[in-house]
Amino acid sequence: MKKKGFIFGAVFLSFFLFAQIWTFTLVVKYPYWGIELEQNSSREWRIKSLNEDGNGIKLGLKVGDQVLEIDHMEPHLYHTVQDWSNVEQARHLLIQRDGQEMEATVKSRAVPLFDYIPLFEEAICLIIAGMIRFKMPRYKSTQLLMLVFLCGAFVYMSLGASVRGDYIGKALIGSLTALLPILFLHFLLVFFEEKSNIRLSKLMLKIAYPGVCAILLFQIVTMLSPQTILFYQFSKILIQLFFIIGSLCNLALLSYMYVRHGRDGSSLSTVIKFIGMSLLVSFLPIICLSFVPAMTIGYSLIDAIYTSLFMLFFPASFAYLIASDQLYDIGLVVRRFLFGCLLALVPASLFTGLYSAIFFRTVGKEEIIFVFLGSILMLSTMLYSTEYLTTRLEPVFFPRKNMLNTSLRKISKNLSTVSTMREMKDIFLADIVQTLEVQGGAIICQYPDSMEIIGAGEVNIEEMEALLEEGVLLSSPHYTCLEISRTEEATNYLVMTRKRTNVLLSREEQQWLGLITSYLEVSLENIHLIRTLTNKLQDLSSRFSDDTSAAEFQWFRKVMFELQEEERVRIASDLHDTTMQDLFFLKRRLSTLMEKYALNQEDKEHLDNMLKFVDLINAGLRQSCFELNPHLLREIGLVPTLRQYLDKEAYTAPFDIHFEPGSNTGRVEQEPLSTKRHLLRIIQELLNNARKHSHASRVSFRLGAAPREFQLIYEDDGVGMQSMGSHLPEIGGSGTGMEQMKGRVLLLRGSMELRNKPGSGIKISISIPMREVPDNGLNHQSTGR
Repeated sequence: MKKKGFIFGAVFLSFFLFAQIWTFTLVVKYPYWGIELEQNSSREWRIKSLNEDGNGIKLGLKVGDQVLEIDHMEPHLYHTVQDWSNVEQARHLLIQRDGQEMEATVKSRAVPLFDYIPLFEEAICLIIAGMIRFKMPRYKSTQLLMLVFLCGAFVYMSLGASVRGDYIGKALIGSLTALLPILFLHFLLVFFEEKSNIRLSKLMLKIAYPGVCAILLFQIVTMLSPQTILFYQFSKILIQLFFIIGSLCNLALLSYMYVRHGRDGSSLSTVIKFIGMSLLVSFLPIICLSFVPAMTIGYSLIDAIYTSLFMLFFPASFAYLIASDQLYDIGLVVRRFLFGCLLALVPASLFTGLYSAIFFRTVGKEEIIFVFLGSILMLSTMLYSTEYLTTRLEPVFFPRKNMLNTSLRKISKNLSTVSTMREMKDIFLADIVQTLEVQGGAIICQYPDSMEIIGAGEVNIEEMEALLEEGVLLSSPHYTCLEISRTEEATNYLVMTRKRTNVLLSREEQQWLGLITSYLEVSLENIHLIRTLTNKLQDLSSRFSDDTSAAEFQWFRKVMFELQEEERVRIASDLHDTTMQDLFFLKRRLSTLMEKYALNQEDKEHLDNMLKFVDLINAGLRQSCFELNPHLLREIGLVPTLRQYLDKEAYTAPFDIHFEPGSNTGRVEQEPLSTKRHLLRIIQELLNNARKHSHASRVSFRLGAAPREFQLIYEDDGVGMQSMGSHLPEIGGSGTGMEQMKGRVLLLRGSMELRNKPGSGIKISISIPMREVPDNGLNHQSTGR
């Protein structure tokens, strides 16, 4: 299928390039004379008519002049006279008028009417066809719409060659003009089938396409006949009649669709009305002003080159609506465009009147109509596209406004992730200070009995607080202050200092801040709700420490532990990405300083001590990050992680630490990561309590596995539980303590036994059931290793 498509595309492209080169060569090589001849009874060839846009009338030729020679050949021997009774594809004429001979030679070949306008119309068709091919979904209807534009491109391409008497040009423009309404009809049938699942008869297409082929064959055959001009006149009328009938078939189809589906007020009815109106605008001008007059009175009221411009309206507008996904918003699009036309009507009328008054001696009615309609079309299109063009060109002409809008989108997106006042400072305030290029900024939350201020940059918080208490902060000449929100709990303000150039914010920047406050109000309300909810959760968690309540609130405890882990990971990541990186760069700069400058021994020792101190801080932070986010659990397992952790703690602990893993601890490694993390947290809490309160000289941990459970046993030789009790915090307090450790055990469906020996230490035994794993022989093999 792809191979056939490639071959078809290659053949079509080759034919298109051949036709384009052929027709363009004729346009460039030969001027357009616009002279029609007739032979009188004396066998003299005289000028019958002159086209007002041709070179003949511009060179002073008149109707009735006798043509003696065409490019030094007698007229009856020249091929365009033999075929069409026209003077074309020539450079030199010898004319006789009133017995005097005169020569007419064309030096300039550029004729705007038949050279530039068709090329411009062809370019429009090709651009839209290319956009449909590469930018729009490849439905059958869009492919047919692309063929409509390609057909139009061939018609405009062939016009210059056709008026110069070229066989290929006349054959192409005739057959493709007849084909255009048939392609329209085919497109409409497929479109309604795709969009609304309405299947209509395609009998007309089975008749029309062979009819177009017959017209093309008739043109080719008759061009070889000696009576070419007679057959050409007949085929010209036939083509115009075929075009009119095809257009009427399109209108009949739409009328049928409107009667059947256009009165229910649905989106389809809007589409049908739009297509009907577009078809009338596209086809009626060329039919009523060009084809019908040419068939009845022998000449067109307005040349088809002008009226054919309207034929682009329907397919171009339809392609735009499909490409921009506004097909079912046609009502809105049409109203916007009509509003643009109404606004363009007055300036277009004034411009056309002024143009007619200035060039009244040379201007014709066709030019006046073209200028008037073209002005309305261009102005209404520009007015319709103003919003799109403003958005696209804003970075070029309004860079400051574009930068503020970009920052607004970024800040509003970042605000969705803010849950604390610290994040509000780091994410929100820092961006605003950088965007507005001010010295600093602050958010003030004024409560009935207190005040909370967070600042970024260079801000004098004490001064702001004093001005707010005096009630003059909003009118202070040194600050730009906006009230964010006012509630029963608090009144919130956004305060900006002067810019770094010591001027206040501009009106545009103040309006931008006003938009920011609407987002900020929602974010501050969320932070307040998060604080309130957190306090209530902590209060609630401290109220159920007994086993019965714990069993009922397992879900709550699980959520609390998960939130704690997420916060620990976030804090560890922040420490690694900020503070530890700063320490790394500080150490590197100090090392560079020692190598770059010649320092005395005392200064070297001082800097060396500083480097060692930085290393100590960095090592402490790494240990803190590990405690917050024990990533080694996933990499090397629980037992190696515990061994490494306790070995490090032994260096700083005031007692000896002993860790005794059992022989069957490999089974523990098969537990989920969450279970191993809870065990590590339990050991961390036991060690932390021992460090603070036990006064022990020896602390031991034993981890072993039984057939259906594994046990963790903690022992110390300290003062016992009696002295420690008053220091144990509640769960809802600091988030640590024996109660939280007990909560972790209950969450794992385990049990905890505490044996207290006042003055002799304590022993805590924790039993946790193992996760059942099917015995498929692999476990024994793994354990044996």
